[in-house]
Amino acid sequence: MKAQRIEKVKDLLSKYGLDGILLKSPENIFYLSGFRGSEGLLLVTRGDVFLITDFRYITYAKDSVQGLIVLEKGREKDPLPEIVNDYGLKRIGFESNYTSYAIYEEWKKKLKECEILPLKNEIDDIRKIKEPEEIDKIRKAIRIAEEAFIRVYEKIKAGITEKELACELDFEMQRMGAERPSFETIVASGERTAYPHARPSERRIREGDVLIIDFGAQYEGYCSDETCTVFFGEPTKVLKEIRQIVYEAKEKAIEALQAGVPAKKIDSIVRTYIRERGYGDYFGHGTGHGIGLSVHELPQINDLCESILEENMVITIEPGIYIPNVGGVRLEDMVLIREGYPTVLTALRKDLFLV
Repeated sequence: MKAQRIEKVKDLLSKYGLDGILLKSPENIFYLSGFRGSEGLLLVTRGDVFLITDFRYITYAKDSVQGLIVLEKGREKDPLPEIVNDYGLKRIGFESNYTSYAIYEEWKKKLKECEILPLKNEIDDIRKIKEPEEIDKIRKAIRIAEEAFIRVYEKIKAGITEKELACELDFEMQRMGAERPSFETIVASGERTAYPHARPSERRIREGDVLIIDFGAQYEGYCSDETCTVFFGEPTKVLKEIRQIVYEAKEKAIEALQAGVPAKKIDSIVRTYIRERGYGDYFGHGTGHGIGLSVHELPQINDLCESILEENMVITIEPGIYIPNVGGVRLEDMVLIREGYPTVLTALRKDLFLV
């Protein structure tokens, strides 16, 4: 499977007239090689593929990576210039979105006879379409996260802090088999739910609160991401109204999902519906995003995206309304794109009531 992925990257060499491509993104390196570490560089040439890492990971890399040449980079020795010279590489592309300017300057200094050219999302584009084994791992990540949420849901009570609840959820996800949370778990309560990406605080949950809980698990590198809104008691009239609007907007978007539909059309469906109901000023983020090895991947489901939805993309749909000093509601599901009707992968009800 990884050999097929590498061949797709090699096709880019011909497309852009390159002799090689340097990858720094940990997710893209893992996608192509199976290597997971905080320090790594992948060089794809028309022939061989090289993984370069340091002493901390060299033994692990040699044991876990197959079909690639694994080399060690030390304080005094960098194998990259030697490879470039021995293979006669004259034009190399690199992932500009994942490479710091300092590293770019270092390459320019060391590879003086080689032209180094920026690439953008070309490798990320390959990852948009999920293979069956990737979908299976995403499904597993979802099941882990949802089972953990069910266990923690029973612990929601007056007096517990947002931070305590987030820690409980993180612990349960890992206890259930997650490598780690997909991202920093969001727990917001009361008026803090008006912050779309609130970090958990010491605020204690009170009866009558609305809670937004945005969470996900990582399993074998693959992520889940969903959001539930919990009403701890009877919601106010405004919150009840926006809950219904957000729910209907989400369902309208999901109904429209299928291969061949422009991503921006899905965003327009949600944005138009919320605006027509009078809350357009309170929905400022995109409607969703792709998800896989990263919690935010292509395609972006927003009004700027030019992507067309394709079969076997996995995306989120997550409309929300956030009213300052009042509170907010966000409901989020993960969906697998199909030729016909979409498959909703997440199973939890997104608007929950604790009485």
